[in-house]
Order: sequence, then structure tokens, then C-alpha cells
Amino acid sequence: MNGRITDIINKAGIRDVGFCSFETVSGKMLNCRALSRLPENAKSIILMLFPYKVKEDKPKNISRYAAVPDYHKIAGKYLESITDRLRNEFIDNKFEWFTDNSPIPEVYAAAAAGLGLYGENGLLINEKYGSWCFIGEIVTDMPLDCKNEVKKCPLCGNCKKACPRGDLGDKCLSAVSQQKRELNLAEKTALKRYNTVWGCDICAEVCPLNKNAGITYIKEFKEAYRDFYKSGEDIKDRAYEWRGEGTVKRNFEILKGDLFS
Repeated sequence: MNGRITDIINKAGIRDVGFCSFETVSGKMLNCRALSRLPENAKSIILMLFPYKVKEDKPKNISRYAAVPDYHKIAGKYLESITDRLRNEFIDNKFEWFTDNSPIPEVYAAAAAGLGLYGENGLLINEKYGSWCFIGEIVTDMPLDCKNEVKKCPLCGNCKKACPRGDLGDKCLSAVSQQKRELNLAEKTALKRYNTVWGCDICAEVCPLNKNAGITYIKEFKEAYRDFYKSGEDIKDRAYEWRGEGTVKRNFEILKGDLFS
């Protein structure tokens, strides 16, 4: 059955597929609205990767994930199409797709499915694409042949040492860039020093396992790639659209301005 499902996904245009048992992550479920969408008697999770590194040079003032169009919409389009195909072929089973806004601990599940290592910075590190991957999943009540061993990265410590805020959690620079509240001087200084309008890739850039990460094959990411944020741009379908134009514009003005004026 795994082979048939993988074939359906590959034909839909997604190359990297893994399988994890629902039981492996059932004790780690995230409390979110989407929790109610989980199929009754869920047995398996079908994991997919959506690599998003478009070119070797990093973007000028935004994270790599923000340089491509909003992945919720791109990955969602693929996942919805794949889910429809699975429902049509396996009419006695249930299938529900998720990405990001998911009760599934995605990095843990993808690592358990054999799609990469669980990184010290909380990111999945895939052998081909490094940590430059979005994760999507389909939960089903179909029992599948699953891998359930989570392997961790070598814990070299590079990511922690390089973190501008000294914190790989909620206080990281990426989290700061997404705050709607007024930023304090230390936060503004960090944004300006690292020239970031949205997001932060530093912990991923210094990871030795990302050194030879491959380029994406997903055409939607390539076709709508933007190398930087500029004031007044149309933010529709960008990663920062959900936060509103005010937040990203504020960050841009911080980069341009004098912090002590």
C-alpha cells in the first residue's frame, strides 16, 4: 500500500514521502483548532517535504522561506489534490491533510518517518535539501508500514552559538520580527544589525549539514521568488501577509533609520 500511495504523490509532483504511525506522535499532539479534524481511529501519517531553497545566494533582507510565495497556499494546493486522489482510490478510508496549522508535531513526525534528522534548532534536516523544507502531512485511518525512529543531528552546537538572541525558542530573531507590539531597543538593534525585515536563517546557515543543500524543484517557488522586501510592495500571498503590512513596514523603517534619533 505504501508503494501505491507514494506513486500517487510522486505523480502529483512531490518527490519526498515518508510514513509514521499515528501512535508514535499521539502523546505529543499540539492543541490547535485543527485537532478536531483528525480522522477517527487514525493509524498512520503520510509525510511530504516541499523544498524551498531557490538559489545558493541567500535573500537580502528576508528569510529564505519568505522569499518564496506563502507555502500554506502552495503546499496546501498539492496536499488537497493528493488527498482527493487518495479518497477516490481508497473509498473505505479517511484522509485529512494539514500543514503548519496542525495538531501533528511536524518535525518530530517527519524525522520519525525517515525524512531527516531532528535538529538541535528544532528544524528537520533532510539529506538532500537540508533544513530548507516545508512539511505537509495527511493523517489516515489506514494502517501503513511505518518507520518510527527519530534520529537527531550530531549536536555540534553551531546553531546555538550563532543565534543572535542566544535563544532558539520564542525570543529568536525570527519571532522578534513577527511581533506586532512596539519593539524595545535591544530588539530593534538586533533587526538592524542582522538586516532582517522578516525571519532569520542564521541557525540554519551555520549548520554544517546544510552546506550542500539542494535547490528546489517546485516551480511555484521558483516563479514567484523575491530576493528582498521593498517598501510599498504588494504583500499578497507572501509569508508576512498574515501579520499585516504594518509589521513588516515597521521593520523595514528600523533598518533604514537611526535608532537613537
